[in-house]
Amino acid sequence: MPSHIAIAGAGISGLTTAYALEQRGHRVTIFEANDHAGGPVRTIERDGYRLETGPHTLLVRHRLVAEFLDELGLEEDIREANDDASTRYVVRNGRPVPVPMSPPDLLTTDLLTPAARLRLLIEPLIPARDGDDAVDETLASFVQRRLGVEVLDYAVDPLVGGIFAGDPGRLSARHSFERLVEFEEDAGSIVLGAIRSKLNSIGSEDDSAPRRLLSFDGGMQTLVDRLVDRIDADIHFNSPVRKLRRDDDDWRVIYQRGNARRGDSFDAVVLTMPTHTLGTLEWENARPPAGAIDELTTLPYAPCCVVSLGFERRRVGHALDGFGVLVPKVENFHILGSLFVSSMFDATAPDDHVNLTVFVGGARQPELTERSDGDICELALHDVRRLLDIDGAPQFTHLTRWKRAIPQYEVGHQVFLDHIDDIERALPQIYFAGNFRDGIGLPNLMQQAPEHARRIDEALS
Repeated sequence: MPSHIAIAGAGISGLTTAYALEQRGHRVTIFEANDHAGGPVRTIERDGYRLETGPHTLLVRHRLVAEFLDELGLEEDIREANDDASTRYVVRNGRPVPVPMSPPDLLTTDLLTPAARLRLLIEPLIPARDGDDAVDETLASFVQRRLGVEVLDYAVDPLVGGIFAGDPGRLSARHSFERLVEFEEDAGSIVLGAIRSKLNSIGSEDDSAPRRLLSFDGGMQTLVDRLVDRIDADIHFNSPVRKLRRDDDDWRVIYQRGNARRGDSFDAVVLTMPTHTLGTLEWENARPPAGAIDELTTLPYAPCCVVSLGFERRRVGHALDGFGVLVPKVENFHILGSLFVSSMFDATAPDDHVNLTVFVGGARQPELTERSDGDICELALHDVRRLLDIDGAPQFTHLTRWKRAIPQYEVGHQVFLDHIDDIERALPQIYFAGNFRDGIGLPNLMQQAPEHARRIDEALS
């Protein structure tokens, strides 16, 4: 008889884990606090514009993700980013500068001074850090030590703003960019470590897949809708989990439905809800280790506002011939960056119009997200006008607020991971999955779902 497993949360982690568990023959029921699946992954069609409130693209470069999309029958729905979207821009001296995409470009780029380019070339000569490899170093310290302050300011800082909405001065190098740390540990150098890794991969089988940057015909929500359609799980919306009670070998899941509480019994429970909501859970007949849940609720998240702007194409002086532009902290703008949505994907704006997404706030300037809708949109408009040579008013504006957008893997993040491990060891058949432990990008969450299903399956067997 198949096991019956409850999942708290119908985001991408919850949905993909449900799918992987069902592939192994288990029954699944999902409890979602909101009225929709997918968490921040939502697509809105309005006035001829296609807006994404969360992730705008899916980067495929791992075999499991490619196979997953194929299993879901999504290949026909995939729309790869236009070739024009290959260029990335970073602001230097108040203007967007193309990011070098090859070694020859690195020698001539305006993004870095000759001194900074020379510093990059001598990186293999910089001694590796002495002492305990387990020391948790900030990403800023690691990059400045290995590559210099200019690379930190004009390459890593804007990249971190774009990926984590984070601050490299607070993020852990080991937990946010683990491969770079491993290169230094293995070869004493980032450059030499990368070369060694590349040479070792030649002729060997690995889990890589051809790199594809993509969305779908109906936007990113197509992925969510297809997952919901393909899994057999019952999904209870507007049904937050309130209590977990241990009854002999089962877990009783008590959830809210309207003004009433209801309960069902399960063989295992997977918690994919954001860590800050764990403090609302009540426990009965079995409790997590003392302080573990309280500590997890303090895991920092960066707030972010997503501002969608539509303009007549003739009003924009910049060619918009790329993926978007990222803004370093040292350039003193209000925004983290902007995506050129209509350059990446067709049919995302009316004819002769452009669709831009602008990000405000993050760990860099969280206070900006507390401003009024009008103020935030005006900040976004002011900066993109300056950066992209725009005149005139936008034809379209839409704002999405995320008070807790992205978990921050700051120095000391291992403590949170240890608490999760401690809870799973102490409470049989309680499991965790989500961007607080598996990586913040959609590909990371999709890659980890089969592993979560495997370990749950083995424990229940």
